[in-house]
Amino acid sequence: MTYPDRIEVLRWLYGRLKPHRFLHTLGVEQLAVQLASRHHLSVEMASSAALLHDCAKNMSMEELLKICDKAGVDLKRNQDYPQLLHAFAAPIVAQKQFGPLPEELLNAIRFHTTGHAHMTPMEKLIFSADYAEPGREPFPGLMEARDLILQDLNRGTLLILENTVQYLQNKNQNIHFYTLEALQSLRQEIQSEGRDNVQ
Repeated sequence: MTYPDRIEVLRWLYGRLKPHRFLHTLGVEQLAVQLASRHHLSVEMASSAALLHDCAKNMSMEELLKICDKAGVDLKRNQDYPQLLHAFAAPIVAQKQFGPLPEELLNAIRFHTTGHAHMTPMEKLIFSADYAEPGREPFPGLMEARDLILQDLNRGTLLILENTVQYLQNKNQNIHFYTLEALQSLRQEIQSEGRDNVQ
């Protein structure tokens, strides 16, 4: 499998992202590569997905809506989540610039903010790296999440999902249906792992 040249991707991102977003992207890549090495996943895919995950972040809402509509994203169902459209648009933008790209990589980008039911290890990795990257300002639960995702990606991702849902509930903000599905699905997956270990 061939992935985009890292330097080429960085040059492209440097010209389209705001400085703080570019630094965040580098932090996500740093943690993603560390997690991939620790959990025996593709370092190359983790690096590419991390670098490209926010490639649509600084696009206008008009551009995002146009891209998502053309790609068949259900805009009516997502009308309460405009801050998440960049994630749905990013795989299309990345594929257009650097394609063809593996579907697993594109899905890791697509679901990096919401998660979804039955996430793959790479999707969990990018979702978690985005949350816990080293440049984040400290907030309650961050250090615990950083430690746990290195030890156990499933349980670390579950903690991040739980923290995210709790934060949004405390703020009286809408919680995306994908996130709730991800939370339920991962809880069931971990419970199943526990039963398998007992047998």
